Amino acid sequence: MAHSDANDGRVAAWWDAVVAGDDDEPHPHLGHAVSARVRRRRLVLSGTVVDSADKDQLVRQARARTGGAVRDVDASRLRVAGRSERKGLLDQVLVAAYPDATTARRAGRFVIEHGRIHPKRHVVVEPGSPAVAGAVPGIYVKELKKHLARGESLVVLRVDETEAFRVRELMDEDTRSSWTLAVPPEPASAGR
Repeated sequence: MAHSDANDGRVAAWWDAVVAGDDDEPHPHLGHAVSARVRRRRLVLSGTVVDSADKDQLVRQARARTGGAVRDVDASRLRVAGRSERKGLLDQVLVAAYPDATTARRAGRFVIEHGRIHPKRHVVVEPGSPAVAGAVPGIYVKELKKHLARGESLVVLRVDETEAFRVRELMDEDTRSSWTLAVPPEPASAGR
């Protein structure tokens, strides 16, 4: 989220909806990881963000909405995620199935943008594509072929293992994949 949202109309619309009392929609970039609600003329922020820059930006955006129905901002329930894991040690392959290639491509772009990740590999595998063999370790190929035989297309992402939980959550919940697979982590490699 940090730095690129200042002029994002979706973020502004989300804030406008929150201030108007519609606090059910997920944040356009942070999803369900954060929430905002107006309680007793206070804009209450809660949830977890990846870094302090995201937290600072979210608080600035909230403070910009004070006045009128909102008198104050309470960010005491907004936390920065601990980073005890070390990046670069393990990679994880994640796969999600979608009804067609167009939906799969959109979902892949959405996950990369909203997950704020730089995958080591990003492939959309369509029915009939020979790319399935190299997409995942051999023991998972049969399962992928079942989905391709049903006419589904697959998004395959290889990401740093520290990002895998958030990416899988986006695939499962925000893009509504029909099926997901998380291959066990393996030592990181720059090119695979």
